[in-house]
Amino acid sequence: MLACTEMITMCLQSAKHEHLRKQQELDHNQNQGISLVQDIFRRADKNDDGKLSLEEFQSYFTDGILTDEQMQELYYSIDRQQTDNLDIDKLSEYFTPHLGEYVNVLSALEKLNVVILKAMDKTKELSV
Repeated sequence: MLACTEMITMCLQSAKHEHLRKQQELDHNQNQGISLVQDIFRRADKNDDGKLSLEEFQSYFTDGILTDEQMQELYYSIDRQQTDNLDIDKLSEYFTPHLGEYVNVLSALEKLNVVILKAMDKTKELSV
């Protein structure tokens, strides 16, 4: 009887461990996805002050789908304190919940980017 109880306990612990591992993997993927989103916002930050002005926001993200008025409305809906400067971290926090499964895509792109950069560095080392 004790062996059966031990086996059930081991199975439950194993399932708990697997769940925790999957949660850590999801968290890791989300962090990598957020990192890529932050990089995108940093590229839009032309004066490197860590914030996006309305002009920087519109200049970088205008794609012909949203009108200037819609872009401005989006900007001010994010900038609720009316600071006229969106902090890059706050922008990332705002957009991350809307990414859904794309967090995994962005995470994969981040990993691919790292691997490509390492390969390029290795190629440079070998050609010197």
